[in-house]
Amino acid sequence: MKRGILGVLALAVASVATAQGVQDMARRFGSAYLPYMPGATVKADVNREAVTAFGPYLTMTVVKQSARPDRKEQTGMLVDPQSKTAAVGIVVQLPEAQPAVTPDTLPAFCEQSLPELLRRALNSQVRLRWPGTPTRMTGVVPLSALVQTGFGWMSLPLAISADGRWLVVGGTWALDRDPRAVRREALANAKIQWDPGHENAVVKVVEFSDYQCPACKREWLEYKPVFTSFGDKLRHGIVNFPLTSAHPWAFKASVAGLSIGDIWPEEVVPFKEFMYEQQATVDASTVDDAVFAFVQTRSLDEKAFRSSYMTEAAMETVLRQMELGHRLGVTGTPTYYANGEALPLFDPEWASKRLQSIIAAGGIPEKAAEIAYTPPTPGPVAPAAAATPPPPPAPKPLPKYGDRAQATERQGAGGGAIPSPVAFYFATWRTTSTARAMNAFAAADSGCEATIGVPSSPPETMAGSIGTSPRYGTPSSSAVFRPPPVLKIASR
Repeated sequence: MKRGILGVLALAVASVATAQGVQDMARRFGSAYLPYMPGATVKADVNREAVTAFGPYLTMTVVKQSARPDRKEQTGMLVDPQSKTAAVGIVVQLPEAQPAVTPDTLPAFCEQSLPELLRRALNSQVRLRWPGTPTRMTGVVPLSALVQTGFGWMSLPLAISADGRWLVVGGTWALDRDPRAVRREALANAKIQWDPGHENAVVKVVEFSDYQCPACKREWLEYKPVFTSFGDKLRHGIVNFPLTSAHPWAFKASVAGLSIGDIWPEEVVPFKEFMYEQQATVDASTVDDAVFAFVQTRSLDEKAFRSSYMTEAAMETVLRQMELGHRLGVTGTPTYYANGEALPLFDPEWASKRLQSIIAAGGIPEKAAEIAYTPPTPGPVAPAAAATPPPPPAPKPLPKYGDRAQATERQGAGGGAIPSPVAFYFATWRTTSTARAMNAFAAADSGCEATIGVPSSPPETMAGSIGTSPRYGTPSSSAVFRPPPVLKIASR
């Protein structure tokens, strides 16, 4: 009896020690994995620990908070403490299967039931096969699903807990390797459309972007001068990451940009900027007209372009670029990687200082010095008003912007309305972090609040509120907001 009690205590102590060790590894990994922010603190919280017939697993949330209270990033993890690996991305609690999933039924569950759940969540056809290569089973099983984009099949990395209760949409990473180094290795042999020149630059910035994405347009206007300012010390390149479930003409534009870049590399950036200018007017039926208008305006060889545009080879290349983005942890567009490190978005000053630091470290972000952050000086406190202020005006009805996008109005200072609506342009399956929304909208004083939640079962359709921002403009009527199963958006 005494030995039994001691054995249980020993297992409990070992479990606590293992969880603590994994938390430390996850914290270090998350600090390097998530976008850089000055003065950041990182915490890794264990949400659930479980033991299956194949081994233990943990679900975790890693949050990176910058020195500014309105800037943070976060991601979910499904951790295998035995192999010291983690599937990183969207963590979804699956509906409880009846009968319960067992080691014997897990392969059939993944091949038969899981594709239907994913189809409902992604609104796309999904194929999934149990790994054929014999491997030692643990508490977390890496998988790969084929998702129909409308232009071909794309491989999407997944992982499932061995009890069939938790699914992660995201790649599997070794927690004891710096993810920035892993990204550099993956990008070294990737198809990247580099701007001409600067082949020997110390820093190579790889941009994952979408031609139909309004945020890509806005951030490019702010970040292009930053990149240009470094001269031959920085090289910029593009990898296509069209959000096909939200942007109906983005894939065709990506193929066009790829075809143009293969023949005329110097025309990629002009084409990108041209398509950005057409965002308000182009739709799926007129994207070809816009593409060929660019070709004709720039006096390019139309016959040479037609020989590549929308060919099987060109479309396959874009699909493989999308797969690369998912493997590297791209959670939204745009995403900029500087020698493997995700640059801070929505703050070109931070990005410029961080690039200077990476260059000073010989191009190795892991060795780069931290940049200083100086909080803004608070302004003088306004004296209290002598008279009682008038009552606020009655709230205005919500305006409608098309049948698939809705805006809310938040009362500004003095009761004035800030009417500019903002749409979230997130693909259905790939938003891993509420901070992507918080950075874009809280930083712009949008009054928008994002929270993570897990529904009891994957819904057919989810609705979301759309915040307002004076900086991020008006969405087109074709904007589609389809939050993934774990993202709930509410307006303050």
